[in-house]
Amino acid sequence: MYTLRLVVLLLLFSLHVVAAEAETARVKYVIDGDTIVLSDNRHVRLLAINAPEVKSKKRLAEAGGEAARKWLKQQIEGQVIRLVGDQEKYDKYGRSLFYLFDFQDRLINEQLLEKGLAVLNIHPPNLKYLPRLQAAQCRAENQRLGIWGLPVYRSVKLAKLSRKYKGWQRVIVIPESIKQGRKYVRLMLSPDADVRILKSNLRYFPELETYLHHQLEVRGWASWRKGSVSIMVRHPSALLIKDSNHCAETL
Repeated sequence: MYTLRLVVLLLLFSLHVVAAEAETARVKYVIDGDTIVLSDNRHVRLLAINAPEVKSKKRLAEAGGEAARKWLKQQIEGQVIRLVGDQEKYDKYGRSLFYLFDFQDRLINEQLLEKGLAVLNIHPPNLKYLPRLQAAQCRAENQRLGIWGLPVYRSVKLAKLSRKYKGWQRVIVIPESIKQGRKYVRLMLSPDADVRILKSNLRYFPELETYLHHQLEVRGWASWRKGSVSIMVRHPSALLIKDSNHCAETL
């Protein structure tokens, strides 16, 4: 009797945990490849990915943005989905942060990566599905699907960076030294170029000396100020040593 009662209590507890971390909702409409609005008017940003921008009053369209929006719209607009959270509940714009599962129990964030419609955009401590998301991106990258086959997203050398381009890009760099700051550690590429890493995120990275004097591909957004350029990196998935197969371990 005691054993049966314990089993029932454990089952109830597990159901409570699942209910606490997941919910269901209907999708009202899709804004773009990584942002949706629910029927209760909550804006949701898909965790761990970034899709190219679509045209709006504030920005120009980016290559691949409309394809990502169209695919996501076809898959989930008007549908009831399951939303699973992670460590952070909201982004800096007040949007709810979730992983999305459709009625077939497919992880939509993963599907967008696997089709090359979005790229990894990891913000620690939100790491719940990291291995499978990394593997999905690697499959798309190896097959040159979606953005991986578009010329605008080919890697470029640091000297070829354009101030006019504001989107996500892949940049070839060689760090020469490490500079400590109050909030950031910087991999110095030249006196006026660096890769910034938040000190609070250093625990996710290998020893930074690992990167020195190696050719790297840094993935992210370049920020220009007074003739200097800096690229913020929050997770090692966006800082790849070029002479190693970064996909091999996740496939």
